[in-house]
Amino acid sequence: MKHNTNRRKIQIDKFKAEMQKTMRSLRKKHGLTQKQLGVILNVDQATISNFESGKTIMSITQVYEMTLIFGSDFASPIMVQLFGNNEIHSAALVA
Repeated sequence: MKHNTNRRKIQIDKFKAEMQKTMRSLRKKHGLTQKQLGVILNVDQATISNFESGKTIMSITQVYEMTLIFGSDFASPIMVQLFGNNEIHSAALVA
């Protein structure tokens, strides 16, 4: 897959779409408004809206922060490979 740019792009786009959907779903599941989640992530409400709609891409730091906040609920199979499932489970800050 090293030189297969198109295949990598498809995988990246799939990962971003999965994260956007998961972020919105978990935010609502935990009863958080976009503004409240923005306060937690230290961004404004518009940024959360842009993350959820795909207009803005989250930084790796913000992705990791979301994993710390929501734990394994936010973790995709790719994130479990990157961070390890045990670390994701034990890192959740929101019950």
